[in-house]
Amino acid sequence: MKEPNVRIFILVHLSLLVIECLSGCSGNGNQEQTNGGFPIPYPDEGEVITDTWDGISGHRTVKYPDKKHEELISFYNDYASGSGWKRTEAGQGEAVSFIYLNLEKGYTIDLGYPNDHVANAVLITLYVADYTDL
Repeated sequence: MKEPNVRIFILVHLSLLVIECLSGCSGNGNQEQTNGGFPIPYPDEGEVITDTWDGISGHRTVKYPDKKHEELISFYNDYASGSGWKRTEAGQGEAVSFIYLNLEKGYTIDLGYPNDHVANAVLITLYVADYTDL
């Protein structure tokens, strides 16, 4: 009698492991993963400091150490490399900020420059105004 219970236990744990791996690994190649249901992805190492997401529209601001600025630029250059995206750059030298805009989806990514609003940090603010499904 104990053997079937062990098999079920192992099967359940393997299933959970596969589901966790698929959810964590899906989208790594195309940057289509989301964070907590938010439709615009952002690297996990950040600290969410504002969040007004209601499932349809809103914004989320995430704070990262200032040394992550180049990594964030690369992340969003990859993410916004598809059709429908426009990138705008403002500033010079180390004080460069970027805005990525997708009017079709209603997405805006505002990637500030290091130390702009918070010392030793870089902020990204992700805006969503997606009313296409209403």
